[in-house]
Amino acid sequence: MNHLSMFAFIIYAEVCGILTFPWGKALAEAGYLPPTAPPWPPTYNLARSTISMAVNVSGWSDPERGAQFGIISYDWSNAKRQWALQQPMDCEERLLNQAKMTKSVNQRTKVFVYRNIVKALPWFSSVRRILDDPSYSGFFLKFDPKSKLHVPRCAAENSSKCSSYYHDQEQTPAVPTKEHPHPDGSCPSSSTEHDSGCNCGSQPCGEYLWNHRNGSQLREWLLKEHILSETGLASDSIDGFFIDDYWCSDLICKTNSHIQGCPCHDPVQGPTEIDKNSQLDMGLSDEDIRDITLAWNETMGQVQRAILDANGYTWTLIEKQQNANAMPTLLMKGNCVEQLRAACLGGEDYKFWHENPRLVGLTHSKEQKLTQLEQDVAFFLLVRGKFAWIGWGNWGMGWPFNPEPSHGELPPLPHGVPIP
Repeated sequence: MNHLSMFAFIIYAEVCGILTFPWGKALAEAGYLPPTAPPWPPTYNLARSTISMAVNVSGWSDPERGAQFGIISYDWSNAKRQWALQQPMDCEERLLNQAKMTKSVNQRTKVFVYRNIVKALPWFSSVRRILDDPSYSGFFLKFDPKSKLHVPRCAAENSSKCSSYYHDQEQTPAVPTKEHPHPDGSCPSSSTEHDSGCNCGSQPCGEYLWNHRNGSQLREWLLKEHILSETGLASDSIDGFFIDDYWCSDLICKTNSHIQGCPCHDPVQGPTEIDKNSQLDMGLSDEDIRDITLAWNETMGQVQRAILDANGYTWTLIEKQQNANAMPTLLMKGNCVEQLRAACLGGEDYKFWHENPRLVGLTHSKEQKLTQLEQDVAFFLLVRGKFAWIGWGNWGMGWPFNPEPSHGELPPLPHGVPIP
């Protein structure tokens, strides 16, 4: 899909002894958590041990279908054709309403919604309010006024609507034009009965970036207003989040190339799934990128802890899902015996398989939706621990149950075609 991407799971590598960083364990203890079980009781009920990521771009996802899963996670693109037309856009509220509809069908289903701690997306009302408030300007990274920019500062449909905050248009609703008739979400034009243009507030629509060097003030806002808010975990209808994107630093990757997310190819170092020239456009040095990456990591650790403390959960706390574009565990001919032995023979491998939460995928192909259903379910039941989920991503999107190319390794795509 067009926005799910690998997390640079930096500090976990240090905690596990994979490598040692000069900034030491003090930061490690404050940063990204290792795989951690959810705060709710475990279940071995197969129906409640299922998981899926859902999106219906044209409107609401079917709540009856979503309520059949143990965990259903709704993506930001859900109902995009509806919320992109609103004045202003209301993606955040629609995610909440989708969660409420699903919970009304089955209270036992755990419902997750989308959040982003790298990108400040103005189609979320909470983000838009502070983008429009100059007193919060320190929360956002800015264009370098001395740089020759590679992305526009001003809205395509309104040249007077500009921003000094860095933003690109990689995955951004726009007014359709003859040159680009199918943007990633269509806003109303002046010929409609709606107000003209894309309404993301006083700023142009685009993917803005949180400035994690701001430290405690930004973290406090993210926790109170974006994670624990009434459209987040303060709602009885929301149980957790899929938290997207990450920061990647070439300087950190040079320390150890085996850190997840390294090398920085999504598409380059810096924030993932952002225009490849963002570092130049913001005038950031390699040291700046490193510092923001470390600050983002610390923020993520605090966000994860706050979610757990609020009896919630986040996808990235599942084993091998710290990398948010990661594959689940899959049963394949080449690894079947090896995986079963590791899961069943005891010792450290047994702990790895049975004590950490785990995601197992159902195998399917273009030719056949479920190519080995009985074998996959049997494998899941054999290797699972107290917290494990089996999933299939063919409803709405293929991720996270199928491989997809990295953002920076894709062939050219026509304008308006979603980028994985």
